[in-house]
Amino acid sequence: MVQDDDPLISIITVNFNGKRFLNNLFDSILNLNYPPDKIHIIMVDNNSKDGSVEFVKKEFPHVEIVALKENKGYAGGNNEGFYRSKGKYIALINNDCVVDKNWLGGMLSVFRQYADSYKVGAVGSKVVFYYPYLPLQLIAGSSNKIELRGSWRSRRLGVQIYNVKVRVSGEKESGNSILNKSIKYMDGFYPQESDGQGEIYRWSRGNAVLAVPIGDLKKDLDLSFKVLSYIKPNNLQLVIGEEIIEDIKVTGRAKRIKVRIPRRLFTHRKDIINSCGIEINRSFYSRDRGFEIFDEGQYGRVEEVFGLSGSSFMMDRKMFEDMGCFDNTFFTYYEDVDLFWRSRLAGWKNFFTPKSIVRHFHCGTSQEWSYDFIYHVIRNRMLMIFKCGWTFLFFKSYAIFILSNIINILSYLTGALRGIQQRRIDIPIRIRIFLELFYLLPKKLLNRIKIRKNSKIGDRMIKSWIKDF
Repeated sequence: MVQDDDPLISIITVNFNGKRFLNNLFDSILNLNYPPDKIHIIMVDNNSKDGSVEFVKKEFPHVEIVALKENKGYAGGNNEGFYRSKGKYIALINNDCVVDKNWLGGMLSVFRQYADSYKVGAVGSKVVFYYPYLPLQLIAGSSNKIELRGSWRSRRLGVQIYNVKVRVSGEKESGNSILNKSIKYMDGFYPQESDGQGEIYRWSRGNAVLAVPIGDLKKDLDLSFKVLSYIKPNNLQLVIGEEIIEDIKVTGRAKRIKVRIPRRLFTHRKDIINSCGIEINRSFYSRDRGFEIFDEGQYGRVEEVFGLSGSSFMMDRKMFEDMGCFDNTFFTYYEDVDLFWRSRLAGWKNFFTPKSIVRHFHCGTSQEWSYDFIYHVIRNRMLMIFKCGWTFLFFKSYAIFILSNIINILSYLTGALRGIQQRRIDIPIRIRIFLELFYLLPKKLLNRIKIRKNSKIGDRMIKSWIKDF
């Protein structure tokens, strides 16, 4: 609801070669249920080479552009935006997101509701994956009575599925690459495996759910995949809701399945959650609450959380002035957890609200399990614990880090001596981080002293947020 006293809000998005996402993002911001004259949009560009800056200058001239001459990552890029922000509140949004009309209003309402009771520092959105999904049940079961023994029993009752492709009916056979990358293996699948020739596959446990992204609600979907079974023959039913859309005989020889999913079945579609806040465990690894589960309304109320996803949250300027911004050293990953840990120690509280909704492509401009991803996640977690954590926590984490390095390196060398080919990009990363910590930890010592000295709550309060995962 728009009010006469609606404050100025600065919106910051960091972009790196994300031109393909920017039109959707800025169009959605222009359609917000919030006074346009109370919105200050800043795009920080990390030296993109895809024409992003020129595109935004032409199509969205009201957006303030900060064109950097180098890539400063998510942390450094947002910091540049922080320093140029003017609003009472500062909202961060990933460039590969589309915001709901009540995105700002939903977060602002929490500040207004709890301002007199709590020291509210930040409020985050419900972030769901960009596409709505159709739950496709794969029900496999042998038509023969066979005695199976051992740990492979449940796997043999299932099927091997690979080379899954989905496209809007009428598209070329190659389909939509973003749509295909968005397919999700939900309940009932074992972790992915490789056949040694680059073919990735998964085994189902018998009954499994494949989440199929819907690219266009007005058109049917064409789904194809290869399947085989150790049991000969095996039955495979494809079910949506209570309707069997395909009943297939599967053998030990790979068979390509093609099926058209009519749009009348899209009434069964659901969103899949990306993040409803951040949780931490005893080792201070973090995860998104609700990550990759169907949105059934289980996160349907405003609640306090440890931290918020960096993809979408709004911060009170007072917290920014008190805490500062992200740690530039982090570049990307764990910079949000670090910020919210620091803010909690300083007495600020963070809230999640389901009334602010964002659709997120997720890793639209980055890649999980790449060299940079592994490097920044391992290194930044260690730096965060050193800066914010109690003494025993750091020494315990550092000892585990050293021990895991030794085990992984010995395992790699043992395999190499046996002539086993291994793709272990984590080995040079671990060695690099081990060496870097010798100068990074002393460099962060003053930060640690300041954070711990100025802490307004005890570590017991931080520990109360620890979850088992």
